[in-house]
Amino acid sequence: MTSSKQRNLAAFAFGLGECLLFGGLKYGWASLVFVLKDLGYFHGCSNNLSKDTYDTSVSGTSSDINNSTWTYGHAGNATQQDLCDKELRGLCRTQDSCLHLVFTIATVTCGMMAIPTGALVDRCSIRIPRLIFSVVICSGLLMLALSTPDTSQLLYPSIAGITMGGIVIGIANMQIGNLFISKRSTVVTVYNGAIDSSAIILLTVKVAYEHGISLQISCFTLFAVAFVLFVINTLLLPRDRIVWPPTSKTKARCDDEHKGKANNGISSGSKLYTEVKGNERSKRTRRQSIQLCEAHKEMMEYPNMTSAFVSPMFAFFLLWVSVLQLRDLYFLGTFHSWITELVGDDHSTVSHFTSIMTMVQCAGVVISPLPGLLLDRNKRKAIDAEKALYQDLKDSILVYVITTAVSVLFSVSVILPVIQLQYVSFVLQVVLRAFLYGIASAFLPMAFPTRYYATMLGVLFAAAGLFSLLQYPIFLLVQGPLQGNHYYVNVAFIAMCLSTMLFPIYIHIYVKKKEKLLELNKSSKEWIKFESDLLTDEDKTRSDKV
Repeated sequence: MTSSKQRNLAAFAFGLGECLLFGGLKYGWASLVFVLKDLGYFHGCSNNLSKDTYDTSVSGTSSDINNSTWTYGHAGNATQQDLCDKELRGLCRTQDSCLHLVFTIATVTCGMMAIPTGALVDRCSIRIPRLIFSVVICSGLLMLALSTPDTSQLLYPSIAGITMGGIVIGIANMQIGNLFISKRSTVVTVYNGAIDSSAIILLTVKVAYEHGISLQISCFTLFAVAFVLFVINTLLLPRDRIVWPPTSKTKARCDDEHKGKANNGISSGSKLYTEVKGNERSKRTRRQSIQLCEAHKEMMEYPNMTSAFVSPMFAFFLLWVSVLQLRDLYFLGTFHSWITELVGDDHSTVSHFTSIMTMVQCAGVVISPLPGLLLDRNKRKAIDAEKALYQDLKDSILVYVITTAVSVLFSVSVILPVIQLQYVSFVLQVVLRAFLYGIASAFLPMAFPTRYYATMLGVLFAAAGLFSLLQYPIFLLVQGPLQGNHYYVNVAFIAMCLSTMLFPIYIHIYVKKKEKLLELNKSSKEWIKFESDLLTDEDKTRSDKV
């Protein structure tokens, strides 16, 4: 194994660890809510009762206030637990609204942070976004560690900082996929699966809290780990941008694909090439297909970034991502109140299902390669360059259909008030998110020029984040007029998820139309000149090296 391949694998491994630890802490929100409610955060929102008022009404003396604790989740606090009112432990809808607002603001700011992050990743080395990640997520963890039930307002900036740090490191690490040519989609989806599985971190915080380790100690520990990982990855990862297709600066990092010595590449306008010695025809065909697809997307489909943003393809894709993300985030944000009402405010049962749901999230890193493998299933086949132009789009149709079907099944399962069935709901939710975010990250370089990738991904997440603002008024609708009944909202989500099937239908029609048009224009002077320019540049490179 060459040193460059070892370096690539090490970069992949450490980036994976970073995504697993911090990329998606918001997905463990249900575990954190359990701890925050147990500690009494936003307890003043509950029927306008303060801690002092509540303790006084229970004990009748001020001395009891000083001797009592506000938590009731630890062993050894049985007396205090008996005194706690059910409303303050479970069905405090105003407290739920305050916590859900924290989650909503965090998810929206997370999406908005994706725009500057994407622009930075497209224009700078990945070290700058990683520096931003370190500052933002460490600040969020520190504020969470220093917060108390009396300073519950600190949850707004702290949770927002933690989620923003996650999106920054997620987008920045997607460049590492460019080090692996034929497995790029798989690498991207594995990283997204690791982001999904980082919910286990907040489950660990919840379990530690139930065993006597304070939230503050857990937060300070995560702060130290974030700093150490930042230092390691800053020294390990390349100083320059990891571009696609590979150039002469990245040729050494592609040994895992070519198994040989790479020659220097050339840059001709917006087309980047890498020449490889040897007679590995299938690899050269694949490389030529990549070059032709990139040049075709930049010259004939999307000559500038504006044309990509206003295209029907991006509009349909944005709608698809926004609807399914809203379905996923609404479930995460309302999980605690939903499961509390479903089990009848049984504190131990709520804790059990919260832990089970969060543990199931860990399966995301196992499931996430599946959409990537489905997208990459034809990458190693020797396909003519002309046929390869729309092959990736055709391969993506099956994955979109599967994702939409899973979202519908998930919405149907949560609508049924059968507690045992919710184990299936947890699994479907993890599959949905693994496919959703894996495809969201892998599809953009298939359909659009790769040099726009990070910026478009940032805009995509930002717009989808703004769309997720709808979860809060929907939550207020459930808590108010619907009196805690999620049935009608889940029926609406089933209809919305079914509507996302329009996107794979559009891709199918689009590909058929483009292939037919390509067949008609293949003999035209413009196409012959376009293809001959590519071949001429490559032949020139080969002759120069000879």
